Amino acid sequence: MSEPRKHHYVPVFYQKHFVNQHGLLWVYDRSLETCKELHPASVCREKDFYTVRPKDAPWDRRVETEIFSLVDGAGSAALRAFLSQSASRETVGNVVYFMAVQMHRTPTFARTMKAMYVSSAEEMMRLMTVDVGRVQSVLDRYSRDTGKSIGASAESMVKAVREKGLKVEATETAFLSHIFSQAESTFKIISQLFPQVLVAPENAGFITCDNPMTVVPPAGCPSVGFYVPGTVSYFPLSRQICLRLDGSGKQFARMKISKETVQVVNRNIAANSERFVMGSEKAQLLSTVKLSGSIKQDPVPRYTVETVNPGDSCSYMKLTRHPTRYFYVKGCAP
Repeated sequence: MSEPRKHHYVPVFYQKHFVNQHGLLWVYDRSLETCKELHPASVCREKDFYTVRPKDAPWDRRVETEIFSLVDGAGSAALRAFLSQSASRETVGNVVYFMAVQMHRTPTFARTMKAMYVSSAEEMMRLMTVDVGRVQSVLDRYSRDTGKSIGASAESMVKAVREKGLKVEATETAFLSHIFSQAESTFKIISQLFPQVLVAPENAGFITCDNPMTVVPPAGCPSVGFYVPGTVSYFPLSRQICLRLDGSGKQFARMKISKETVQVVNRNIAANSERFVMGSEKAQLLSTVKLSGSIKQDPVPRYTVETVNPGDSCSYMKLTRHPTRYFYVKGCAP
């Protein structure tokens, strides 16, 4: 009963780098269309979000209490060192790994993984029930391998699938089992990009959101991805610092940028949010939300899964990332 049940998909330690003088955040909720001043502990969290819920066993919260406690502990220490300009190569690596994990611990990723599992299972059922003979061979093989019987005829199974009498649901395992494997792959990718530290002027500051890794393709490009030529990615680290990544080959450096450039970066971050946009100043936050077209939640999911070329023997699953709104300085990414 003492295990934490309110799981933050944007860690509190990270949010605290954007608070105002009262230790609070202004939070715009795109679902409710409200703006409230809140403590980071009450923002970007879901009850038992990282909990494994087996059917006939106690719920398991070790992903939150053991794994994320270690990841967030290392990430918090690395971020503090990075912001104090005392970062070693190991520190930079830990910051980049925190960024990679952050991309895959969100509700967006959870929904995407569950949709992929459901679509794959439904397509597998369709392929297995193309005809009664194919189903019967599957049932015979199952009985031979296990010594058990399904207790249903091939004809009834074909009918159930064709009439959509069977419903497929993905458990939380579809999401939880892929967070860190996908984060590891993303870590290897973004580790090869070239980072620059953007420093905001005193009269401006960066905001953040519930999906802070923001990938901006070149203007007019329909493709979105880290390796698309001309693409830049932003990850705000604090109100004054934002990490910029690209494939330009530029050396690591700190760059002071203008207030106007900060505004462009912030609009991209707000547009990349799913539901929550957070900042230290209410007026700046509301202006950014409005100018980025982020007052309401986007009507189209960030990712969709569809079956391509469904035949009697094979098909393909297609994952599509739908682009959002992008903003540029003088026709190019800042």
